[in-house]
Amino acid sequence: MQEASEGSDREYAAFALRHQPILFAVARNICGRGANECDDLVQDVLLRALLKWDKLQEWSEPAKRAWLVRVLHNRFLDRCRRRGTETAQVLGLSNVHKLFEDPEAPDPELWECVTEAELREAVCSLPPNLRRTFELHAQGLRHAEIGQQLGAPVGTVGTWLFHARHRLREKLRGSAEARRERGRG
Repeated sequence: MQEASEGSDREYAAFALRHQPILFAVARNICGRGANECDDLVQDVLLRALLKWDKLQEWSEPAKRAWLVRVLHNRFLDRCRRRGTETAQVLGLSNVHKLFEDPEAPDPELWECVTEAELREAVCSLPPNLRRTFELHAQGLRHAEIGQQLGAPVGTVGTWLFHARHRLREKLRGSAEARRERGRG
């Protein structure tokens, strides 16, 4: 019995070591704060994984990774709510980079060249379902919450959000590149 427990402990330790870099990268991305905040979040997520290890062991690697990232995101939001610092996010220059969290997206510094007026105009130009989905997501709502408000399935919300981001990237890319080039010259 003890050998099985030790084997499970070793498996968890290997799992934690394997996923810790991913969790730190995600934590740094969403926190925008110092290392202590990231450390605390990652440790909290790994503790939750340890407590649920009996069930997690049976899952595939991608499912485990997705669960870890979702828990990290949820714990971050919980901490913000607890601190009372979470307010409805206003789409502005300080968080426009969130539009482009896509591996194919250009470097974030390009989007520092987008004016707030251009961003607002681009969001307003979206079809109503894409615009409302994007606005609700920018306020911090999850796909399920957005779906409830809009009367749409979660998968549809994800698709709408994907299309909204894509259209915004396409609409804003040209003016951002032109402004960046003018700034270099």
